[in-house]
Amino acid sequence: MSKSHGRGPLPFIILANTGEDVRNCINYELYYQTFQGMDIAFNEVMQAAARNDPVVLENPILWNCDDLLESNLTCLGGIDIPKVIHALRDEAEIRGVRP
Repeated sequence: MSKSHGRGPLPFIILANTGEDVRNCINYELYYQTFQGMDIAFNEVMQAAARNDPVVLENPILWNCDDLLESNLTCLGGIDIPKVIHALRDEAEIRGVRP
């Protein structure tokens, strides 16, 4: 499992870097859809980030979802999903856990 290296909880890091509060993402069940290159469903990424589970930073999904990053996908809570993915990528690199 990743070490935080003294960093704060993922929801607060994402909020500080993007203005997006992943804890407000609702209706996770709508994101069972996967995109090419994804090995887990997107709802699992958002849930892991919202509950501060650093395992999400170790998953190759962050680096294999370029189709998602090119979309304007938002959750029903108004969260800009591509912004969240970019923030998670940045945090993975900072923590040195890029797969």
